Amino acid sequence: MTAQQTRSLNHFARHLFLTSKTCAERKTARDDLDAYLEKMRKSILRMTLSYTDINKLKEKIDKLIDLERRYAKLFKPEDKETSELKNQIDALEQELMNEKQEKLKIMNENNEKVSQLSESLNNIKNQLRHLHLEKAKRHQRLKALEQKIRERIDINRYYS
Repeated sequence: MTAQQTRSLNHFARHLFLTSKTCAERKTARDDLDAYLEKMRKSILRMTLSYTDINKLKEKIDKLIDLERRYAKLFKPEDKETSELKNQIDALEQELMNEKQEKLKIMNENNEKVSQLSESLNNIKNQLRHLHLEKAKRHQRLKALEQKIRERIDINRYYS
């Protein structure tokens, strides 16, 4: 599962949880308000209505209105500014991803160059060793040849 899918799934689950919680609270508040209104109707018939009953009713109505606002906010369409900001975030994320890919590409190219240079350096070292061995062999042959020449030629007779 990609990061985008995981993020979308998390967003959906969070939205679903908040919506269901708000919906349940809204239903409870409505039921509570309906029950309280029924109680007030009975109180009106008995003529036992008090100011505290009216204040409780006002609190319950305020609570229901607040929950309705929260519920409506979950389903409101996106405004222009929000959609622009989301588009900007998506563009920046895409730019960041492109930069990361470019960086990885450059790193891979540099690693390849380093490996090629290391291989070239090793080849040069091997050639230098080979040339050094050839030089040492040539030097030995020259010494041997020089010694042979000295044995065959009498120096005293040569200078006389």
